[in-house]
Amino acid sequence: MNRNQFESILCLLREGLHNKSRMYEIHGHKITKGRGYYVFKFEDYDCTVEFVRSHFLVKEGVRINAQGSSNPTLSIDQIDKTAKRWKRADILVFNTGHWWAHGKTARGKNYYKEGDYLYPKFDASEAYRRALRTWASWIDRNVNPSKQLIFYRGYSSAHFRGGDWDSGGSCNGEKEPVLSGAILDNYPLKMKIVDEVIKEMRVPVKLLNVTRLTNFRKDGHPSIYGKNATAGKKVSTRKQDCSHWCLPGVPDAWNELIYATLIIQQTKSKSKNS
Repeated sequence: MNRNQFESILCLLREGLHNKSRMYEIHGHKITKGRGYYVFKFEDYDCTVEFVRSHFLVKEGVRINAQGSSNPTLSIDQIDKTAKRWKRADILVFNTGHWWAHGKTARGKNYYKEGDYLYPKFDASEAYRRALRTWASWIDRNVNPSKQLIFYRGYSSAHFRGGDWDSGGSCNGEKEPVLSGAILDNYPLKMKIVDEVIKEMRVPVKLLNVTRLTNFRKDGHPSIYGKNATAGKKVSTRKQDCSHWCLPGVPDAWNELIYATLIIQQTKSKSKNS
């Protein structure tokens, strides 16, 4: 799950505690963008909630080019090195999507690998499909569906006006959701690929399909307030965050849907056993 959603679920669960000090990060770490692994313990429930950063779910690497410089690569046929940490969870929530729209990933030049072969040029959508199939294969081999529950959180919409995240796109000043227009019916190719891959899997995966839900919420992004916004200090409008979400906000709804799913699962299992 992405950091937005992880922070949301911690806040929601913490609100249910009588003694808030009974929930803590076991290594004493505070949440920052630089750190990619956290384990929060809820003492009264013998429960942990972990965050494991994996931008692509498959293995990131580097290669040395002819000039002696290092360039990033993505092995779409190998699972991410963090996968060993996934195995122990009872409930797993995955997603990948936004990082596939970034420059090197979208261009696909000397970036994607299968085995030892580096593709000089490769289609990003096909790379996404193969990467998801690598993830799906790992799930089918390593997850016990009678003991573990898997969610895949779908693609959430960005709302940049007049550019993208790296070319002057903006969303500041938005105060209301989108109520009409083409964006409400937009269903990205990435989500069609997710649908396709999940249908092929042996282990059942619950698709948390939040795409249409987030299509509405052009008013829910940090915009100019995402970074270094302090009282009395002028905020730059040059770089705006119109793809992540404010908290409290949209990711809370995703976690409430997970909660509702767990309640339904529990009710079904009780009725089977009675």
